[in-house]
Amino acid sequence: MDVQSLSGRDLDAMVAQHVFGLVVEPRDNSRTGQHDFVYEVHPGQWVRVAYYASSMSASITLEVALKDRGWTRKAETGGNWSGPSDVHVTLEHMDGRTVEATGRLNDALCRAALKAVAL
Repeated sequence: MDVQSLSGRDLDAMVAQHVFGLVVEPRDNSRTGQHDFVYEVHPGQWVRVAYYASSMSASITLEVALKDRGWTRKAETGGNWSGPSDVHVTLEHMDGRTVEATGRLNDALCRAALKAVAL
């Protein structure tokens, strides 16, 4: 999987599946017609995958899940307050392993998380 090329709902779906272990399925949103992803919470009951790459609360949930696995965000470089720009995120595991990713902040965090769980 080329993590760096993932974005938007595709990135959210991969995080839900690989970091949180959810059973994810693609669905078209019946209201908007847009491509989306859902996961099963109970047999026959499906809800939308969280917006990990664009929601601050969902990205905090992701950081907590990473912390539970021994990963901590150690560095974030680049970016500025005047507008969105790419940053470089580094995650470090308690055993010394590191992973890095770039992109908008939450995208970079999601990409780094996918790299971390692949190790």
